[in-house]
Amino acid sequence: MIFIKTTINILRRRMVRAGLIFFFVLPAVLPAGHCADTGDRTSLPPRIAVERWLAAEAVFHCDPRWLGGDGAASVDLGDERILWLFGDSFVDPSGSGNRGSSILVRNTVAVQTGFDPESASMKFAWKMKAGKPTAFFTESGDTWYWPASGILMDKRLLVFLVEVRSADNDLGFESCGWKAVWIDNPQVQPDHWNMTRLISPQRQAMVVGVGTPVLENGFLYVFAADGKDRSVFLVRWPAAAALAGTLTAPQWWAGEADGWITGPAGKDRLQPVFTDGQMEFSVTIEAEPGPYCRIQTQTLLNPCLSVSTASSLTGPWRVAACFFTPPEAGPSDLLIYAGKAHPGLGGADLVFSYVVNTTDPERLLTDMSIYFPVLLKGKIMTD
Repeated sequence: MIFIKTTINILRRRMVRAGLIFFFVLPAVLPAGHCADTGDRTSLPPRIAVERWLAAEAVFHCDPRWLGGDGAASVDLGDERILWLFGDSFVDPSGSGNRGSSILVRNTVAVQTGFDPESASMKFAWKMKAGKPTAFFTESGDTWYWPASGILMDKRLLVFLVEVRSADNDLGFESCGWKAVWIDNPQVQPDHWNMTRLISPQRQAMVVGVGTPVLENGFLYVFAADGKDRSVFLVRWPAAAALAGTLTAPQWWAGEADGWITGPAGKDRLQPVFTDGQMEFSVTIEAEPGPYCRIQTQTLLNPCLSVSTASSLTGPWRVAACFFTPPEAGPSDLLIYAGKAHPGLGGADLVFSYVVNTTDPERLLTDMSIYFPVLLKGKIMTD
């Protein structure tokens, strides 16, 4: 049984991800033709029409043991397989379908087979310890992990994780860095993955890997957040080094004057690529070398899905504009966050997701209409 005290701590973690304190913030990627460059920073963004895709959401309810999770980042694994990365998730091995008898694990994953979620199948995965479910990406000492992003590179998979620890603050925890995991056999089911934790150089508690990485022009580009405000930075590695599982010499964007820098220089030398980010978002590329399209929920107080564009990953990024307000917005006990695009999914021109959570512990345990990913299908309006 999950006790109320534990549940309140869960809700506090949710609020962090929703943007009160920076946690997840970053990229995914749209298919060609889905997001047009809009010119200068004050020009109008593309008009996006969306509607709820209830039939597609059934794929998240196919396993009575997996009873919801947030985050919901996706990675195209090829061969019509999509990897889903979830943060804190409710798991009940008995399959009762009751969150009250489930166990909260720090993270889970799932593999969707078939691009169209309406007709696809889904297999969820977590680890077991002493007969109880536990995180798929297991804890390390006193810290635990929330998945941030992933990318397939030459049939191998690189997953970025946010490292989190308990803290003496109002939330009871804080992010303390990042890790990267290398999987050399993602073609098989996650239960059989060979996983290697890579050396992950830390820089002043910056969280590297939030969002979806971008591989282009001979480099792997990844976004990073520092957890103190909504600024988002950019880091990169030569693709050859990343493919070799070597992330020990990152290059950081320091602005047009200094370009990409390496070494132990302080954060004051770095330049954020945008300053209105969220802990979770997606950045999609239409065609090399751009334009790029960023999707996120705006803020907790205004949780609309918004779009911002740029002709370069380093910016300038245009002012984000709302294109959809979730109908759940309004009730004081609901939290809406984790807006993302999912370019790997089929069945619609565009696919977006967000998460609905609650500050009411009892509702979280009993309301099975929340804490599953909400899917939207959309299209660019040209008239």
